[in-house]
Amino acid sequence: MTKITNTHVLDKAKLSVLLLIIMFTNSLAFAQSEPKTAKPLTDMEVVRKVAFLDIEGKYYEDVTMSFKSITPDYFISDKYKVKVKVVDKNGKSIYKKTLKNVFLYVFSNGQIQVGKKNFDQIVVSKSKETDENIGIIREKEGVY
Repeated sequence: MTKITNTHVLDKAKLSVLLLIIMFTNSLAFAQSEPKTAKPLTDMEVVRKVAFLDIEGKYYEDVTMSFKSITPDYFISDKYKVKVKVVDKNGKSIYKKTLKNVFLYVFSNGQIQVGKKNFDQIVVSKSKETDENIGIIREKEGVY
């Protein structure tokens, strides 16, 4: 039989602790590199006051945007839809459209996105400088 020395046990213990530390820090690194995700909202209505809105190159200020997600009933339609309505401060309708086969996403930081998985047609987010909502609508080319 071989005699186990204290240095041999200490070396094994140090390696075990080192391995645990590496595994723990590795999992933290992967957890922080994941992108923010959200599930699409269904049968919900979200209203936001937007200070600055860009609709296909036309600019508007102080508008109210309302988003209403519609779940398919599979009787008349089998596609998800989102109704988007933009009204100025006087109540005049600027933009009103029902986008088909898209989803409504609302993130924890207040950002709203309408689109498919990797193709956003509408994005409303808070400005870092003024803390007001800013929106972009790009139906055909998407928002990048």
